[in-house]
This record gives sequence, structure tokens and C-alpha cells, in this order.
Amino acid sequence: MENLQDIAHQIYQKTGVMTSSKDVEKILSAAAATPHFWEIITLSQKPFSVVAEIIEILRQKNLLEVDKSGDIKFNSKGLEYLDNLKIAPTRTYTCPHCEGRGINLSKLEDLIKKFDQVTANRPKAISDYDQGFVTTQTVMGRIALMAERGDLEGKKLLVLGDDDLVSIAAGLSGMPTEIIVLEIDDRLVGYINEIANKHNLPIKAIKYDFRDKLPEEYVGYFDTFITDPPETIEALEICIGRGISALSREGCGGYFGLTLIEASLEKWNVFQQILASKFKVVVTDIIHDFNHYVNWDYLLNTVGKQYEFVQVEPRLNWYRSSMYRIETLKDSKGIENEDKPCELYVDEEALIYKGDKA
Repeated sequence: MENLQDIAHQIYQKTGVMTSSKDVEKILSAAAATPHFWEIITLSQKPFSVVAEIIEILRQKNLLEVDKSGDIKFNSKGLEYLDNLKIAPTRTYTCPHCEGRGINLSKLEDLIKKFDQVTANRPKAISDYDQGFVTTQTVMGRIALMAERGDLEGKKLLVLGDDDLVSIAAGLSGMPTEIIVLEIDDRLVGYINEIANKHNLPIKAIKYDFRDKLPEEYVGYFDTFITDPPETIEALEICIGRGISALSREGCGGYFGLTLIEASLEKWNVFQQILASKFKVVVTDIIHDFNHYVNWDYLLNTVGKQYEFVQVEPRLNWYRSSMYRIETLKDSKGIENEDKPCELYVDEEALIYKGDKA
């Protein structure tokens, strides 16, 4: 039987994503814990394409089977293989109340109800802009986190892209003095402005593409920014660089999510070097699995059509990201305020890329 390093090498050759024997081990452990493909991704926290290809390799080697419902189960040969490698099922100890965020939302119960009422007719996520919005609990976790870190009360907040409607939640909280949303989707721009006008919220939404220069009046204007960027290296550098350029001074905060589903640790390493050496900001927080996303309607049309275990409706909010908080220093700087043409959504680790390739 091939060892884990051999499998890792096969995966790298097939996907172009750097994969280690430890990555394979984590995916095997997750697969031993649940038969559901999307939960295996959640438990292993490895790129989608890597998980899919490893499951397929194990199926071809007759170590596991896929039933008619798409469930993945190790057979006796597979269980013996796991036992020989001393691989046990993944154990989870996440607090079910805070979902691992470490934040108590009991003080925000009224805001939660109000937000859900106000946004009941929100626009649906669409594939044009790689959209997928987070749960209400996640939105409120973001509000609580920014408030707790001193980045919301009495502050000017920039939201770079807002299919999550964080701007509306922040406006309803009554904490920020001003909220500017820069968003590419005309539907969301109109919707956010409509809600802001109806409820007298200090929000203004403007149509904007990350690749375009910031409006000059917003360079060095804000106290805090929050964004949920696409996860190519180019997109991460541009989106976060724009946010840093918009901050006014040292001690300002920036917030963004980053997955391990479309961004491997290799990509995290490259991006963290950009944060530290190019932008000269400090990472103060990385909170694992902070952001939970509502399953989007177009998912199965864009991923892994050749594998039956992928073409199964998720049974949980499987797509999750860690929340980063960065803080500016005296010599922090963003990117030059000029147009930056680039590919925002597609690279070897992207969900849509693998779906198209299939």
C-alpha cells in the first residue's frame, strides 16, 4: 500500500496545490469521523480540490466506498489501513454556544432580531462575484469583536464589499458615526442604501470594483475597515492593501476572513509575509472558524461534477473562514492608489476553478 507521502505527491501533481503527508493524514482522520464530504472539508480544513482528489484516490484503491446517497465509508480494508497508520477519527471540542468564536452574543439579542427582520428580503448570493454570505450569528460576532477591540464605537467604518450586510448590522447597533460601503454589485448598493434611508442609518453605499483606485476622499479617512476578500494572492494583496490605504493613522484596525478551503497554508505564508514586510501591519488576532457561511444555491453547479460524493447537498454550514484582525503601526502603508487590473477569483485552489476543470 502506498504511504502518505506518495499520495501527497500524486495530489500535488494533479491539483498544483502543495500537499504534505500530514495534510493527507488530517483528511483521512476527518473521513474516519464523518461520511459527509462537506463535513470532511470542515473537519480537515484543507483545500477543496485536495480533499476531493484524496477521497477519489482512496476509492480507486478500494479503501472506501461511496453509497447511493453520496456517503463515504471506509470498508474493512480501509479500516485496516487506518489502523496500521494509527489514524483515529478527528475529535471536536468546539463550544456549541459560541461556535468557537469565544464571544457571548446574549447582549445583542435585540440587535439580532432587528437585523433579521430588516434584512429578510436581502438579495440572493450570485456566482458573478463569487458571493456567499455569512450567518446572522457570524455577522453579530463581527460586530461584537470590532466593538470589543475598540474599533466600532464612535468610529468611521469602511466596508469593502458587503454581501454579508455587516454595514446594516453596524448601523442598527448605533455605534459607528459613519459607514461607507464600496460594493461592485448594483443590487446590493441599491438595497443597502434603501435600508439605510428607511431606517435613518449613517450608511452610504457606492458602486466600486477593488481593482479601481479608491476615491481620493477616502484615502486615510477611516478608523476601521472590514472585508471578505477573494483568495487569490493578487486579490488578497489588493483588497487588504486598499483597506490599509483607507485607514487614517497608527492604531487603526482591519478585519477580514481567510479560509483554508481556498487558501492553503502555503498561501497563508505568502500573504502573511506581505502583511508584515510590505504593509508593515501587525496581526493581532486569528480566530479559527469564526465565519460560517450560509450554503449558496449555485454551489453544486461549480464544483467537482465528476465525483458523486461532491454532488451532494451540504448538511451543515461547511464553508468557514478564520477571522484576521490587523492593526496599523506608525510606518504602515497600503498599496499605491491607482488602478490594479488582476484576476480576483481564479487560481489552483479556487472552488470554481476545480469545478470548471472537471
